[in-house]
Amino acid sequence: MELMMFNKNSKLTPFKALEYSKKLWFISLLMAQTCFVIYLILGYGMTGLTSGLSGWNRLNNTAYVANDATGNLMYAVHVLFAVVMILGGSLQLIEKLRAKYRAFHRYNGRVFVVLACCISFAGMYLMIVRGTVGNTLMHALTMFGGLVVIVSSIFAVKTARARNFNAHQKWAIRLYLAANGVLFFRLLIFAWFLVFGTLGVDTATFKGPAVLAVSLCSYLVPLLIAELVRYAARTNITFITIGTACLMMLISIVFLIGLVGVTLANWYPGIVG
Repeated sequence: MELMMFNKNSKLTPFKALEYSKKLWFISLLMAQTCFVIYLILGYGMTGLTSGLSGWNRLNNTAYVANDATGNLMYAVHVLFAVVMILGGSLQLIEKLRAKYRAFHRYNGRVFVVLACCISFAGMYLMIVRGTVGNTLMHALTMFGGLVVIVSSIFAVKTARARNFNAHQKWAIRLYLAANGVLFFRLLIFAWFLVFGTLGVDTATFKGPAVLAVSLCSYLVPLLIAELVRYAARTNITFITIGTACLMMLISIVFLIGLVGVTLANWYPGIVG
């Protein structure tokens, strides 16, 4: 028997609960994106103006490498384009904005696609040439996220031009999730640190089962959850819809915990230091 609060005659139905949970997830992510953009502008932007690109090594020790103009340019593209891409992408998901300002939605979408692809190419180049922390599987998952951005961009544009808006929405969501994979990783790993400490993490090499699990939950699992949310929105199986709503609420809470952790431990010190 269904719970009374989810009875068809009540105000809160399973589908409304799912919609509320999606909005909560989006708001929590938007908060994280805003803080991340502030960190990028003040941390990288102001440091670059006052200390030059070499000052970026205060934030990331592989940000600037002497006599590597191509790599330094790629890193600058990777960071500075993200400022526009992150918030611009979220504007694409606001339904009222899409309906009222269709021209803006089209042009902002084109900018988002171009920037997301540029950032992904730059990120993959830097990973191959300069390397990064973690093991090979973690690197493969990060590369997978970059490839999803590029493939999703192609199909999002193709379906939009064909005016197949249902398919366009699916590919646009995949693109959005993949483009935010790096932010997801930061939120999830710092949420893990706050709750479990360094359990499952080798802090010297940044390897371990926890790091691998967080990588999976940042680059692969969001794509699967998107399919679950889509299915839960059209199914008549109540427990799936309710369960998906609870999952989205849980993810929102994890995002907020991670936001507190990454802000206090990384972003705020990076700005004021």
